[in-house]
Order: sequence, then structure tokens, then C-alpha cells
Amino acid sequence: MNRKLDYSSVWKTTQSQLNAHREGVGAISGLFLFLPDWIARLFAGQPDLQGASTPAQMLLAFQDFYFENWSVLLPTGLLGFFGAVAIYVLLTRNDLSTIGSALGKALALLPFYFLVQVSGGLVMLVGFLLFILPGMYLSGRLTPLGPIVVAETERGFSGAFSRAWELTRGNGWSVFFLTLIVALVASLTAMIIGLIVGLACRLLAGPEGVPFVETGIDAGFGAVIATLMVSLTVAIYRHLSAHDV
Repeated sequence: MNRKLDYSSVWKTTQSQLNAHREGVGAISGLFLFLPDWIARLFAGQPDLQGASTPAQMLLAFQDFYFENWSVLLPTGLLGFFGAVAIYVLLTRNDLSTIGSALGKALALLPFYFLVQVSGGLVMLVGFLLFILPGMYLSGRLTPLGPIVVAETERGFSGAFSRAWELTRGNGWSVFFLTLIVALVASLTAMIIGLIVGLACRLLAGPEGVPFVETGIDAGFGAVIATLMVSLTVAIYRHLSAHDV
């Protein structure tokens, strides 16, 4: 039976992984997470949610936004997706320790990784539609899918899901709340700093602000948060795998 997840140990592993691979992770994150997101924010902007007071209206606003800006959002989104896979490879595959080898492996894994993650996302979406709580629970149970796809490629599609379900047995809620806490703290920190920078830009440049700087700050924090969550997921996977008996 799996032991309970130790939040402190997982966080220490999250930090040590990033420190051990800081050059490679920094290069990949900057090139494939930060830069594409910055370009998307500059040229596509953000969805117009004014007047969208219901979930249906917000969904429609997002649909219109993506339909109008797909030519920018699609390639930049794919680059970001690829960057996340490359960081997974760098953190989980000791046999692929260089940036070039990690990128090559990530490219080969990208279609399968995309299929698994989209399928997992649909499963969680169904759970969230069933009064929220099932989606939260499923999110915790399926969190290790990314590292499993990269580190245990031989398992295949169904094997990746069964492995994630096996690893998180007895830890579904623990995994969910850990990822939620880290994501909330990181996002709130980024939001506060972004508001301060935005206010400073408006004081200096007027109501229009300095979009080049503001979007760069937002994209930078987005890349940092995405990288942090990938490392956290790998750390969770490592601890659950070590506890798998």
C-alpha cells in the first residue's frame, strides 16, 4: 500500500531538480515557454470578458478569442506544449542529460504525450461537470501522467492511465491539494507583481501603459509557474514511485 505523500519532501525534490538542471531548464523554458507566450500576448491580447457574467458567456468569449487569433495561438501553444515535454524529459531521463537530446526525445514523444494529456483532460472535465468534486479528485489521481509518459514510455496509452491510478492510490486528494496550493501561491504572487508593474507603467506612460513590458512580465511569470508545476509533478511522481510497494 502506498504511503502518504510528504509535502515537505516533495517540495525539496522540486527545488533540487530545478537546481540540478537549471541551465537546461532555463534555456528550454525561456525559448519554448516564455518567448511564445510573450508573442501571443503581444499579438493576440486577452479574451474580452466584459459583460460575460455566466460560465456560458465566458466560454463563448474564449471561443471567439481563439477563433479570431488561432493563427497566433496555435503555433505558440504548440511550442509551449513542446517545451513542457522537453522539461519533463530533462528532469526524468538521466540517459538524456543534454538539451539537444532532451529536445529530440521530446519531439518524438510529443504526439503520444498530447494524446494522453488531452484524454486525461477530457476525463477531468467530465468529473468537473459532475458537481466539481469528482473533477478535483480525478485531477489528483491523474497528475503523474506527464512524467509517466516520458519516463515509462513502454507502458502505452492504457498503461499510462493505470500506472497513474496505481501510484496515486490513497493520495488522490493529497496530490490535488498540493498542486492547488503551489499553483495558487505562485499565481497570486505573479498577479500582485503584475499589478504593481502595470500601475507603474501607467503612471509613467499614461492610460495605455507599456504593453511590451507588461506582457513580458506576465509571460515571464507564466513560464516560471509552468516550469515549477512540471518540476512539482515530477517530484510527486518520484516520491509515489519510491513508495509504490
